Parts: sequence; C-alpha cells; structure tokens
Amino acid sequence: MFAREKDTKQKSDDRIHETVTPLSDISATATTVLPNSTERPSTISVSRVTPPTPATLAARDSKSEAKNDSKRLTVGRGISLNGKISFCDRLVIDDKVEAELEDCHTVEVTENGTFKGAAEITGAEISGHYDGSLTVRENLLIRSTGRVSGTVRYGKLHIEDGGEINGDVKSIASTKN
Repeated sequence: MFAREKDTKQKSDDRIHETVTPLSDISATATTVLPNSTERPSTISVSRVTPPTPATLAARDSKSEAKNDSKRLTVGRGISLNGKISFCDRLVIDDKVEAELEDCHTVEVTENGTFKGAAEITGAEISGHYDGSLTVRENLLIRSTGRVSGTVRYGKLHIEDGGEINGDVKSIASTKN
C-alpha cells in the first residue's frame, strides 16, 4: 500500500484530508478533520502491527494454562484427603491423599506428598510417594526423590537418578499385544 492524498471542497468550505501510508511506515499519529464539524480536529494514534514475539506467545500460553487451572485441586501441607476425586484437570499433592481418581488429567505428587489409591490419567510427575494402581497414558516422570509402587502402566516412562519404581510395571504398548 502507498500514500494517497485527497482534498475536496465542501459547501461549507470545510476540507477533508485523507492520507494513506504504507503499513511498514505507520508508527505516528494522524489528524482528521471532519466535514461540517465545528469541533477541533481529533488525533488518532496508530501503532505498527508486528508479529507476536516469543514473550507474547508465552503470555498467551500462560492465559490458557490459567483457564486449565480452573479445575486444579491442591492438597497443601497439613491437609489429608480421603475419598473419590472426579473431573480434576490437575491434582497437586503436597501432603496425604488416599483416593480414587476419576476423569482426572494430570497428577503431581511433591516431595512431601503421598498418594495411595488408583488413578488412570494422562500424565504424572512423582517427587514424593505413590502407592497403588497407576495408569498413565502419556508421560510418567519419577523425580530423583520419587518412589512409586504397585501396579503401574505407562505410555512413556522417565526416571531421574535416584527415583524408584517397584511392583508390576508394564508399558501400555506391551499390554496391547
């Protein structure tokens, strides 16, 4: 796009001034005079449009994560939870939970956390203790301080040095054959 200017006489002798500039050159302000107007000209600020930066994309991702965290359950220190947990996108355990998880997405057991029970989830990160039946369809990460025991099924398994896994442990791919 390029610049074009146009001056037109109106009956009341007011002028219309129109300027079109290349998009790459837009970064200043423009003044517009409207016909038949007794008001002063208004100033409109126009900013250059630039593609999103990695920081902008990260901010968008954090907004979408914030939406996902709306179904986040955190069991903090000094809290014990017993029962059934349903429809939780993210469960963070920093103390004791004895439960059955139903329709939950991911679980994080912190270094101070302990989970006993059953879960069939998409992803898990274990830094504390997990005891029971655990099926992780995608990534199971056992941190160096993590201890997992029981019946474990996983899509992908990652164990840091020092992490432990004991019991009936199988890849989901091997159980399909």
